[in-house]
Amino acid sequence: MKKKEQDIRCFWDEQAKKFKGSDLATAPDTYYRQLEIERIAGYLKDGAEILDVGCGNGFSTIKFAEQFPHSTFIGLDYSKDLIHFAEKNLASQKPSVKKRMGFIEGDILALDEVAKLRGKKFDYIVSERCLINLLNWRQQSQALLSLKKYLKKSGRIVLCENTQEGLFRLNVLRKILELPEIKVRWHNYYMPQDKLLRFAQEHFILEETKNIGSLYYIISRVVYAALCAAKNQEPKYLHPINEIASKLPSLGDYSPNYVFLLKNKP
Repeated sequence: MKKKEQDIRCFWDEQAKKFKGSDLATAPDTYYRQLEIERIAGYLKDGAEILDVGCGNGFSTIKFAEQFPHSTFIGLDYSKDLIHFAEKNLASQKPSVKKRMGFIEGDILALDEVAKLRGKKFDYIVSERCLINLLNWRQQSQALLSLKKYLKKSGRIVLCENTQEGLFRLNVLRKILELPEIKVRWHNYYMPQDKLLRFAQEHFILEETKNIGSLYYIISRVVYAALCAAKNQEPKYLHPINEIASKLPSLGDYSPNYVFLLKNKP
């Protein structure tokens, strides 16, 4: 394992120790986290078998299970500490939720080594900002091909990831208002959208491409950020304007966060 890969895994272990079972363990923006979960859930169907890769502490996975009472879920993450808190989160749930779920430790780049996945196929595989924690596009495309092997014949990947192009367009708006550029965090590699779309069309049936966060980001990262800058204040994730923004539909193409709906192509 390369040093940066080790550093990224250590980062997530530290997030687990710091935030335990909280939604903040895998994202600092609570209101956007809620929006993201709602948008992903819109692509799932009750009664399905679902794998959540990069599930973190299971916060989203449990929310999905509560919403889809006839579906079964497996959450997978390579951070032993995050899986520990996922299991603790699950232990506090109702029996009707617990009996349909489980969490396992495993690396998306080595799924064939995960014994509990052998022989399993899924109706849906959810990736919620998992692939952006890989080092480069080569690893990301390798991960997608690996996930494809675990899909049922008509199964789908709900790929909720950040793209380089989406962030660029957001920063164009910020520049108009003389706001500083938002940079990609050290532990992330945002997916190259052009390469992803070509790859998806070759290996899958690309059913939908949707920028799910555009209006939220315009309001929170541009409008609200500009108001804070004018007052020399730091924006706060829990500000009421972000809560309002999270309840609005997504319009435009000005956030890094997309859903790509990929149907299995035999």
